[in-house]
Amino acid sequence: MNKEVKKKRRKIRISGVILILLILYLVAMCGYYLFTMKIKSINVKGLNYLSENEVLSSANIDLDTSIFKILTSSIKKKIEKIPLVKSAKFHINLNGELIIEIKENKILFLNSLDNKIVLEKGKTIENKDYKGVPVLVNYVKSESYTNLIEALGKIDSDILFMISEIEYKPDEYNGVILDEERFLLRMNDGNLVFVNNVNMEKLNRYQSIYASVGSGGVLYLDSNSDNYIFTIYTEDGNVEEQSGEIKNEE
Repeated sequence: MNKEVKKKRRKIRISGVILILLILYLVAMCGYYLFTMKIKSINVKGLNYLSENEVLSSANIDLDTSIFKILTSSIKKKIEKIPLVKSAKFHINLNGELIIEIKENKILFLNSLDNKIVLEKGKTIENKDYKGVPVLVNYVKSESYTNLIEALGKIDSDILFMISEIEYKPDEYNGVILDEERFLLRMNDGNLVFVNNVNMEKLNRYQSIYASVGSGGVLYLDSNSDNYIFTIYTEDGNVEEQSGEIKNEE
């Protein structure tokens, strides 16, 4: 009876050892696979102003980089040191594809006075000739400048791409300033837009307004009402005026 129990125990111990060895073998093989496997493709998502080359150069990775290095190095920290990057995350598919997802800081405008790029919340970085950036062309007094940054921070990036120039242009009549928070925006589509900081969020409905009025005129969004006014000069020198309600986009 005792002999049979001892035999069973030996069989269990041998099976356990074999199982442990098998697990260690599989772990070792996985480690070797990860250590030697190279990245087969790289996909960088979420880029508006940065180039893929800028991101990969900062992270010091390419198609010759092993997946093991990607998993063990501080690539996320390297990428997030790029001034224009707000956050970065990455993952690797089983087919060897490295996917890097970038969230950029929103660029509000280029300040032509000091040639600095202004980001949301007022952070500034060096100008690297980013394309599609609105240019602030003149001086803005301190309080209005702070309010401008806060107001533009609420504007969709797609709309900011449509702005060519921003000019500080207070509303003045007979030497009296009526609205010192007003700006003139020159749009890439040829329209001019008057808007103040209080009503800046109306720009988020600019595309729907444009669909109604077209281009080649002056759009007034600096009123506190929910209406807009669009004026256009005709070929005979007359002025045509259109008005409509600014509808919330669904």
